[in-house]
Amino acid sequence: MASLFKDLTKLSAYRDKRFPGNQEEFEQALHTSTTVYIGNMSFYTTEEQVYELFSRAGEIKKITMGLDKNSKTPCGFCFVLYYSREDTEDAMKFISGTILDDRPIRVDFDWGFQEGRQWGRGRSGGQVRDEYRTDYDPDIL
Repeated sequence: MASLFKDLTKLSAYRDKRFPGNQEEFEQALHTSTTVYIGNMSFYTTEEQVYELFSRAGEIKKITMGLDKNSKTPCGFCFVLYYSREDTEDAMKFISGTILDDRPIRVDFDWGFQEGRQWGRGRSGGQVRDEYRTDYDPDIL
């Protein structure tokens, strides 16, 4: 199967600082992973809505919603694990930038979900970037 994403710089703009290996291993993991990270989601987006949209790209193995580590409420991101790499690439090509719950979502290749990554990393328990923004779902607080 020929990959559309041969240029490693286009695989992911995000580098997870908690990835256990070096940069080369990270890039290899991105090349083979069947997981995508979805960001900029509304705090009100449900797992069912994510399933409805992302199942159009292929068969989904698992969805893991990102949660605020203190309040255990959604905090705007999730991981979608597909059965095949081809479905993962289709999600990147066709779904990234679409509107879900009135927000343009960002879809990015991810190196693979591991337990513990579903929690927000910000000091308040949610996403780090939300601590600096004022225009995100203000009525959630």
